[in-house]
Amino acid sequence: MTDSFTLFQAAILLYVAGAILGLLSRNTSLTRTITFLPPTVASVLLVIFSSSIIISGKSFQFVAPGTLSFFNFEILVDGISAFFILIIGIVSFAVSLYSIGYSKEYEIKKRTSALVFLFNIFILSMVLVVASNNAFFFLVFWELMSLTSFFLVIYDHDKEENLKSGMTYLVMTHLGTTFIFASFLLGYIQTGSFSFDSFRHGSAGFPLLVKNLVFVFAFIGFGTKAGMVPLHVWLPKAHPSAPSNVSALMSAVMIKIGIYGMIRTIFDFSGFGASPDFAWWGMLLIVFGSASAIVGVLYAVVERDIKRALAFSSIENIGIILVGLGLSIVFTSFQLTAFAVLALVASMYHAINHAFFKGLLFMGAGSVVSVTHTKNIEHLGGLVKQMPWTSLLFLIGAISISGLPPFNGFISEWFTMQSLLSSYHIPSTILQISIAFASLPFALTIGIAAATFVKLFAMTFLSKARSKHAINIKEVSRSMILGMSILAAACVLFGVVPYLGTSLISTAFHLSSQPSSPFDSISIQNNSGKSFANLSMPVVVIIISSVSVAIFGFIRVLGGDTKKTTYGTWDCGFGGLNERMEYTPTSLSQPMRAVFKVFFKPHNQTEKESFGENPYLLKSIKIETVIKNIFEETFYAPIISSFVFFFDKVRRLQTGKINAYLLYIMITLVLLLLFVRLSNNV
Repeated sequence: MTDSFTLFQAAILLYVAGAILGLLSRNTSLTRTITFLPPTVASVLLVIFSSSIIISGKSFQFVAPGTLSFFNFEILVDGISAFFILIIGIVSFAVSLYSIGYSKEYEIKKRTSALVFLFNIFILSMVLVVASNNAFFFLVFWELMSLTSFFLVIYDHDKEENLKSGMTYLVMTHLGTTFIFASFLLGYIQTGSFSFDSFRHGSAGFPLLVKNLVFVFAFIGFGTKAGMVPLHVWLPKAHPSAPSNVSALMSAVMIKIGIYGMIRTIFDFSGFGASPDFAWWGMLLIVFGSASAIVGVLYAVVERDIKRALAFSSIENIGIILVGLGLSIVFTSFQLTAFAVLALVASMYHAINHAFFKGLLFMGAGSVVSVTHTKNIEHLGGLVKQMPWTSLLFLIGAISISGLPPFNGFISEWFTMQSLLSSYHIPSTILQISIAFASLPFALTIGIAAATFVKLFAMTFLSKARSKHAINIKEVSRSMILGMSILAAACVLFGVVPYLGTSLISTAFHLSSQPSSPFDSISIQNNSGKSFANLSMPVVVIIISSVSVAIFGFIRVLGGDTKKTTYGTWDCGFGGLNERMEYTPTSLSQPMRAVFKVFFKPHNQTEKESFGENPYLLKSIKIETVIKNIFEETFYAPIISSFVFFFDKVRRLQTGKINAYLLYIMITLVLLLLFVRLSNNV
């Protein structure tokens, strides 16, 4: 394992070197290429390192000598860690190449040195979080990841909305960290150590109440980072505010660290076992996953900000991942190993698929924003002729995330649906009915997701330009196209050849040291050894290609010559069709707002401008449809108001008078003495 250690060490040093080099750099095109070269090479080394761990089936472990025994700096990269490091490596490689061209946007506005520094530290912190084998250092690197991403969210701090988004993110991420710490603290109380190895070996002996609390605290803490409803409020604010290359990393990779934390805690640190006592864990994940999926996609379909729409879509896809993970826990609880395996493969396949197509889509959105200088798709349109490569690559991502064959999103969503349909094997009628209801929002989510990305692609790239923002623009740089092309190729490859994904997951999650683990001998087979939930994507590709060629041949060969006639289109007397007569994003999503009006609570805001003082002689009228965020208004607003009211009262204790402070100290001392006296009597 010496070679593995060398690769891992070299990758870490390159990220550090890239961060230092970024601080020393200046704003030139050559400097941009040089400063983003270290993270590019480091990401390649991470891919090689994690692939070697997965293929070999061995774990890489390192304990730093000379540290305190209480807080040992331990590194452990097993199959699970390697799987998530592989995701980090692939996406970071593509985004690093993309950033060479994208960072040019910030040369004029501000120095890119801080961006490069934070970019490298952000990726490094994610790698170290996944590789940590000690609760103390896990939290240290977790906090580093949170702080660097916070500074990246407010990087463009001239805009007040970015500062507000950053503060919301900072509060929510520290709320999650508090619950994660509580979960680890319970493990420490039971084992007397912060080492994850002690949690693994001792968790089976935890009392059932402690096991449940460890799970619940981890579920809330890691669910906050993952963007799970109702703890998702930071995500649609933070992701659009950050630079687009950072948005790609946050959405494609960082929120998966929350999924990693859940998996590691549930299957390694909580004492989870094949017992019906733990079935409610899985149902909790399924319920919140279903809610996240439907809420995320409903807000995405009506959103006009292209980056906010993609952020809401990330909430939806996290929900799909949680549904698969929850099903795996339920099946394992009733010792239905084959179905647990299928659900786990579905969940992890969607995790890696989402990393690919969401990274691609955020980079595509960043390309559009960098040349048009607007995120509002109401002001776009017609970009396909001016940005053909970006349009094609964004289309691949849109088809992938919509779950259409032969791209990768279809595979994981198909596996998830197969897992839901297999719930009739569970020996509990209540759970069967509950999971059957959960399949309804899943099916609805897939349909609305397709509508969402039809709107995003069509309103951004097709038809005519609807404002000056989309006129006289050029295609983005080659490095940006190359970065997007890497993830687009991954979307195609993992869709056409799904064996790559299933074999990768089955090998990565094979834990030979834990025979009772649901990760053993992963294969999409039932208990009798017969395969189920099979799908041959090469055959699907051949069928789709054959039908397409047949239709083209029929039209061109058998249809004969066609005659083209040019004439004026009837336009109701307007004297020529123009962009004002097109469907807009708002009008296209209007049926969704009407059907789900109880959820959106839409209302119109009207602004009128008159000629003089006569209100009947209108110069212009502007009508804007506004929807409400029910979570912020009904859930978070009362909580925030209560806290403000409470601390406003507490603030009155700070009188500024020394006599009052001495009185507070005296009261505290008296109470402590009474507590000690009572404790001694007991």
